[in-house]
Parts: sequence; structure tokens; C-alpha cells
Amino acid sequence: MISTTIRLAPTLACRQRQTLLALLPAVLVWLAQQGEPALFSLLLALSCSLLGEIACLYLRKQTISQAWQQASSLLSGVLLSLLFPAASSPIVLIAACMAAVLLRQLSNGPFHPVTVSLLLLAPWLPTALPVTNLPLSLALLMGCLWLAWRHLLAWQAPTGVVLVLLLSLPQGTGWMLLQPALWLLAGWVMTDGNSTPITPRGRLLHGVAAGLLCGGLSLQDSWMNIGSVLAASLLLLSACAPLLDRLLLSPPSRT
Repeated sequence: MISTTIRLAPTLACRQRQTLLALLPAVLVWLAQQGEPALFSLLLALSCSLLGEIACLYLRKQTISQAWQQASSLLSGVLLSLLFPAASSPIVLIAACMAAVLLRQLSNGPFHPVTVSLLLLAPWLPTALPVTNLPLSLALLMGCLWLAWRHLLAWQAPTGVVLVLLLSLPQGTGWMLLQPALWLLAGWVMTDGNSTPITPRGRLLHGVAAGLLCGGLSLQDSWMNIGSVLAASLLLLSACAPLLDRLLLSPPSRT
């Protein structure tokens, strides 16, 4: 008898856990670099995100075990702790985590909770020149490649951003490729299916547009905060994603 094996697609909870696992090398590098302040920020973000998710599920009379089984709140907490500077106030980090939880629970729109939280709390972040971090950027790149190898990452949008920045290296945008915020937002936010177009060509155009916006703004300010600028670009492009899908999915006109 010949037996056939059907490979089932991973569930949403499984995908989110593997996406969280891909951040482990970057988290270890970040903890080795920053020490106790980074560990405190990570534990604070994880606990606030998890408790906020549990509270929302309890108020909505849903199973609270979803908070740690789906891992979406834990993923947001890790992303925000890595995106926020180490000198950020704990109150700002708590507010960002709570805002991300509320946005995820109350809204199912195209805007990613992490980018919205990052922009909402940007005025209260410490102003400092961005510092290139090659080890952390390489660790995040390894995580992106692992997700792509596992077919858990829609590679078109991040590839569009990176290609634009590589082509604009003569214009002085190379420093942006060494910013961990770029790889965090490109690998873990731009690949979210709710905030990007659903077609491969649309996702590629989405990434190219984000790269052009960041590259163009970097010509005005060579040491801008790449995290906030890319988050604002992604929010603007996410609002245009439904229109782009409609244009690309519309049938060709007959002549």
C-alpha cells in the first residue's frame, strides 16, 4: 500500500511562535551588548504585553490562554523592546505595549500595532543620533533568512526596501542598512499580511515605495531616526494597500 503524506500549513499560532523564535539570536546579541538595562526592558515589555492581552481577553469573555498560545502579544513586546532606545523611560515602554495590545484587540484594520505605537510614543523617546550596530543587524538578517527558508516570510516587501537602499548607496544611504530598526520593521512588520498588499507584485511595489520614501528623506537628514521614518512610511503605504490590491487584481479590459 502506498501512503501519501500531506504537509499541512502551519496554524496562525504556530507561525507566530516561529516568528518569535526567529528573534532569539537578535535578543541574545542585544542582551550581550546592553546588559541589565536591556533585560529589564525586555521583561517589562513582555509582562505588560501579556498582562494587557489577558485583561482584554477576560473583559471580552474569551479564553485567556490565547494570550500565550498565539504569542502575538509577546511578539509585539519583543519588537517594541528592541525598537525603543535603551535610555527610554519605562513608562513610555509600558504605554507603547499597552497601545499595541489595545490596537490589536479593538481594530482589525491595515495598520500594524507596533508601527502605530512607535509613532504615538515617538515624541517622548530620547533624542540621540542613530548608532550603527553590525552584530545586531546581522542577527536580525539571519532571522529573516530563516523565516524565508521556512516559507513563513513574504520576501517581496523586504527585498524591495533593501534593493532600493543598495541601489542608492552612492547617495549615502549605506548607514541605514546597519540600523537594527530597518531589519525589525522590514522582516517582522512589513511581512504582516494585514498591512501589505496580498499579491506578490503588490508587496514588491510596497517595499520599493517604502525604500524610496526612506531614501528620499535621508537626503534631507543624513542621521534621521530610521525607525520612526520607516514606521510612518509603512503606515502611509498600508492605507494605500487596498487600492493597490484593487488595481492589481482587476481584470484586464477587453479591446
